[in-house]
Amino acid sequence: MFALSLVDHLRLTFGHVIYSHKAHTLAAQRHARWDRWLKAGEALLMLTTAVNAVALAFTLNPVHAWSAAVTALLAMGVLIVRLTTTLDRSSRTHHMCGAHLWHVREQYRALLSDLRDGILTPEAARQRRDDLMAALHRIYEDAPLPERARYQSAREELGPIKEAALSDEEIDQFLPASLQKAGNS
Repeated sequence: MFALSLVDHLRLTFGHVIYSHKAHTLAAQRHARWDRWLKAGEALLMLTTAVNAVALAFTLNPVHAWSAAVTALLAMGVLIVRLTTTLDRSSRTHHMCGAHLWHVREQYRALLSDLRDGILTPEAARQRRDDLMAALHRIYEDAPLPERARYQSAREELGPIKEAALSDEEIDQFLPASLQKAGNS
């Protein structure tokens, strides 16, 4: 058996929420960046197609016809990629999930400080913890599922995964000195 205090459990879950929040935020940024690049590429290809079509109308040069056809096909390919990947929607979904996780993260920080200040009894803190765990469950139920590979890639970019949580030292970086584990030893 192992001993896990209420504060230890709150810190552990707080670290997990921080980690998940960062991963969803990073995934949202990646998806939005890819979506912008694809839109820019599509616009550039469509512009090139239009310029070649206008040049063809004035010169009747077959090179402009071929160039317009190729760039139109490439633009169509980029459009199909954008429509099938739905990066914009995915970015918004990850962003919303990250925003909800940030809110829960701040509630955990408040719970830790209220517990430290003696404002809450351990029973009241356990009730708030259970409420926060239920809120986390609802957030994770609505979290984007089809793109686990991209989300996992974002998490890996954050560093080695240790139970999808942070070490005590990493958690302490998000807490004031009065709530840090090192300061309370």
